[in-house]
Amino acid sequence: MSNNANPFSIKNNLRILFNPTQGQLRPVDGLRALSILLVLTIHCVWFLSIFDESVVELFYGAPIWLNWVFNGDLSLDVFFVISGFLISTILMKEYKKTGGIRFGRFYQRRFMRLMPAYLLALGFGLLAAPNKEYIWSNLLYINNLLPASTHFMPWTWSLAIEEQFYFLFPLLLLLGMRNCRPTTLFWSMLLAFIAFVLVRLAVIWRYELFLPICWYETTCEGFFDVIDYIYVKPWTRFGSFLPGIFAAYFHVYHQQAMISFFRRNRAAITWLTGIALLAIAVISTIPVNNQHATFPKFWGALYYASCRHLFTMAICIVMVSSLYADYGICRWISRFLSSSFLYPIAQLAYSTYLFHPFVIAGIYTAIFQFAPELPVLQKIVITTVGGISISLLVALVVFLFLERPFMNMRSSHSERAKAPVLVES
Repeated sequence: MSNNANPFSIKNNLRILFNPTQGQLRPVDGLRALSILLVLTIHCVWFLSIFDESVVELFYGAPIWLNWVFNGDLSLDVFFVISGFLISTILMKEYKKTGGIRFGRFYQRRFMRLMPAYLLALGFGLLAAPNKEYIWSNLLYINNLLPASTHFMPWTWSLAIEEQFYFLFPLLLLLGMRNCRPTTLFWSMLLAFIAFVLVRLAVIWRYELFLPICWYETTCEGFFDVIDYIYVKPWTRFGSFLPGIFAAYFHVYHQQAMISFFRRNRAAITWLTGIALLAIAVISTIPVNNQHATFPKFWGALYYASCRHLFTMAICIVMVSSLYADYGICRWISRFLSSSFLYPIAQLAYSTYLFHPFVIAGIYTAIFQFAPELPVLQKIVITTVGGISISLLVALVVFLFLERPFMNMRSSHSERAKAPVLVES
């Protein structure tokens, strides 16, 4: 039975969830799965720190090799890299094939993919979340442009960033493809990448957001400044999409050259991938959020302005290597990221992200009501294990009964609809 024949078929949707299609992009799903697991972990710890100050002290005293947990917000940049790569691949392939982009079809598919589960999550938010009067900003995907103190369901800022990217990028891509030579387009993207670093540096200097930043002490002075000025704004986060766009350009327009390049330069690619992994590890462990750490003013600002961009470049190198290189460390990375156990987690990532704060809040409420004297480490373990497990179960229900059915109907509608194509004149 096809997806389109019965979009609400649980059996069919379970098969889709657990049986990955044979394709070249399986490692991308693995990256998405690891990222959502890290998001869940960091939010379990971060939300707990709001109610229990001992968590903050535990963080400040943690060994450096555990800092990757407390720098878990970098996982959202991985999502941006993936989105930049996948959306750019779709649009560039369409442009390469038709000479244009079907904007109506693109935005309709995005709406059908994202809005049903989002509306359900907003409905849950109306039951308990503060700032209900600002739900309109979530519906318009501009909540990240409002002051942080007014955010309704504040974790949805990243969805706003993605939607703003989805809205602007197809238009910019079409203009660039129509009016620029490929080399000009390439250098324009590179300059944009540098410009986003400079914008972040200017914001850091203007609002004195010097390291260490105030993040785990939500009552400290400067906490909302970090969110308002640099953490959730498109002009300080769009740079994370660009490595994925770069990768998509070569993947679509120079695929055979990429295959040949990766075959001829095995040693260099292996070393480059190893360096990228090292960069990911180093950036993930630098304690930018630790109030006990000290950083030189200028060099700390320069690092904070560029660290997300360096991190996304390294992630992109690992992602592309896992797609094109079937040797050495790249092969092991590809096999791990292509693992069958990661695939369903990747498919559940969107609904998991939407609903996990409700789950974590419920676990916190139970802990502080029935076992407030538990040691902090036990609270963290219970919250993390329970939060991840229950969030994935909730996401499974949403996926089977809402998210996937609308995706199936989206596919059915796309086959029938013939949206106009904007082509080169």
